[in-house]
Amino acid sequence: MRNIFGPVPSRRLGRSLGIDVIPYKTCSFDCVYCESGHTTHLTVKRQAFVMPDLVLQELTDYFRKYPQGAEVVTFSSAGEPTLYKPLGELLRMIKKQLPSLPLVVLTNGSLLWDPEVRKDLMVADRVVPSLDAATTEVFERINAPHPSLELSAIKEGLSAFRKDYRGQFYLEVLLVSGYNDQPQHLRQLRRFIEQLNPDQVELNTVVRPPAESTVSGLTVERMKSVLKFFPKDRTHIVGHYEGCSQARQDSDLAGRIVEMVKRRPCTVSEMAASLGVELKGLAAAVVGLEKRNLVVRCLFNDVEYVCSPSSHESGSVTS
Repeated sequence: MRNIFGPVPSRRLGRSLGIDVIPYKTCSFDCVYCESGHTTHLTVKRQAFVMPDLVLQELTDYFRKYPQGAEVVTFSSAGEPTLYKPLGELLRMIKKQLPSLPLVVLTNGSLLWDPEVRKDLMVADRVVPSLDAATTEVFERINAPHPSLELSAIKEGLSAFRKDYRGQFYLEVLLVSGYNDQPQHLRQLRRFIEQLNPDQVELNTVVRPPAESTVSGLTVERMKSVLKFFPKDRTHIVGHYEGCSQARQDSDLAGRIVEMVKRRPCTVSEMAASLGVELKGLAAAVVGLEKRNLVVRCLFNDVEYVCSPSSHESGSVTS
């Protein structure tokens, strides 16, 4: 598999070059809102799915071809990055090779109870775990975790990591209408967040086609109204992506589109801005990929997204 994808249009990070070292939809959660579709391999077992030096070579080749090809390097995938056993080794290798680029890890936080996982993450410039639930009932409903995972242990892991980590510690809270946005639950979340004391709290909601078609995000007005439940001085709502890259020719455009939408649905304009290509050329490439059944179009909240045909297939294995 390709381990480098994008750059992805990230509302939080800008043009983010993704590193994915996890087999497709291998995760410790099966979140109802996941933009990559349902988890097909639910697991908490860490493995070396790919050798670190192969990933580093892909990264080297990418920046040789696109010297200004990203604003940040992000471990983010259609699964959980901390399931990668040599994570710490690879992070150190990348930091040595690309010392000037911020290195970010997005994680669901489910394995932070493990001291080895916490140790692996220490070299990252920013770690962004997520926490969507304050109670076990909400946790199981929204995140559908691996049977071995307990919310209390995850909270303890978050606290232990926060205590020792010296980089930027941001916490993401993704709100789903009718799942975790009730005032009483938000107050419970705030109490823990205040104890955790993250540098920033990023409020997010469902903005792309989710795993469960019945799931919906909060409106802009509703998102603004729930801000009062979170620490005032460090909480913000994740905004829309705005790209500003120069258009260029890309001989591997089709392949990069396929790899990008495998991880998250994107609009044509988002991809054009993030990949730095003309909108007309990007649209033509998408049409060609549609004819080969390599991408499909999905409508969500009246916005058309380009998606992977496999992103919403059902069926899973637990290990």
